[in-house]
Amino acid sequence: MSELLARAYRGLVIAEVEPGSLAEELGLRPGDAIWSVNGKRVMDTLDYRFRITEPQVEITVLRGEESLTFCIEKEPYDSLGIQFENDLADKIHTCTNKCVFCFIHQMPKRMRRSLYLMDDDFRLSFLYGNYVTLTNVTEEEFARILEQKLSPMYVSVHATDPDLRGRLLGKREPVPILPILRRLHDGGIDVHAQIVLCPGWNDGDALRQTLYDLAALHPAITGRRAGTLSVAIVPVGLTKFRQKLTPLTPPDRQYALQFIREVRSLERTFLARLGTRFAFLSDEWFFLAEKPIPARRYYEDFPQLEDGVGTVRLFLNRAYDVVRRLPPALPRPVQMTLVTGELPSAIIQRFAQMLERVQGVRLNVCVVKNHFFGGTVSVAGLLTAQDIASALAQFPTYPTVVLPSICLRDGYLFLDDVTVEQFEAQIGRRVIVVEPHPSALWRVIREAAG
Repeated sequence: MSELLARAYRGLVIAEVEPGSLAEELGLRPGDAIWSVNGKRVMDTLDYRFRITEPQVEITVLRGEESLTFCIEKEPYDSLGIQFENDLADKIHTCTNKCVFCFIHQMPKRMRRSLYLMDDDFRLSFLYGNYVTLTNVTEEEFARILEQKLSPMYVSVHATDPDLRGRLLGKREPVPILPILRRLHDGGIDVHAQIVLCPGWNDGDALRQTLYDLAALHPAITGRRAGTLSVAIVPVGLTKFRQKLTPLTPPDRQYALQFIREVRSLERTFLARLGTRFAFLSDEWFFLAEKPIPARRYYEDFPQLEDGVGTVRLFLNRAYDVVRRLPPALPRPVQMTLVTGELPSAIIQRFAQMLERVQGVRLNVCVVKNHFFGGTVSVAGLLTAQDIASALAQFPTYPTVVLPSICLRDGYLFLDDVTVEQFEAQIGRRVIVVEPHPSALWRVIREAAG
């Protein structure tokens, strides 16, 4: 059995069958598992959609201990009308690297097991924009990427020098990436690359080499249809749990100021040669340097949004759109405390002040320091219930507390395994969870006012 198929396999479990669909006519039910299509196992929803496009399809379904086979004639590309419980039919493909900057290696002990899962799954890269090193991809999986045109892929490059990349990934041997990228591009696969910047490791001449090597793979240079389209540069994040790990130095304000100047100079070169800035700085750099977030045009078409490149600019632009449509007053007074982390606090406070122009709206912002992880961790998405509760206990908290959904898993569970319901009882306040979008917060305020 191939290495790919040897991984734990459970089939694609059906969550919902659409009324009036082909699946309903066949008698498929929630709980059934799609096992194979045309005699080939489907490893995920990508595989399923690729194989189900044929006009004549044979699917094998597992229902309890019973195996059922259905032969279907349909129009090409017609859907069967199935929603699945999970995108993967086997387990997530995990990472065997030991990156010197890996956040999971900096986690405290005795947290829930799912938090220690290191994925390096090419399917999650295509589906959700997760970054993968491509060091854990089998030859069979690589061939599948090319066959099914899984483009774009999001690739953690970090450095193009094989020796340096190997050291960054915790390997004892060189780990080249350029031949792999060229093979992807030859197969029509676009790539968005990522560099986790570790001062003293992959900055300076090493960074310039990496960016120039990757820029040489851009379609504007190669003349090919596919290529490396952009690079996101994010600063390394360090927690206080780095005992016995490789010593790393986080960038400070002075470093960030100089780094921004260097990269912006390279961006101008790329803009002239490629027609794009190509190398994009994540929002953290501007917070570290205490510089304004760039204007909308800097981010072009936001190619690296999943890596935190431009999320603050989008938030600000959407906030201005909300503010332009605000009424002069609300029918009833509303008082709420907004929770956020240190990094985005100035942005959230600024938006809260804009909303307070509406008569009857009273908002204050509780900025929570991340004592749990410590180090340089200051984003809202890594706040724990215990840190938030502690901060609120020392803050003039209003009766309603608003939490950003990025603090929670599945909308209800904090990183330290406290549920929203438990947290609400602990702080003695009503808790509302909102998506981190300006319109979502304004909607909550408006609804509270009746």
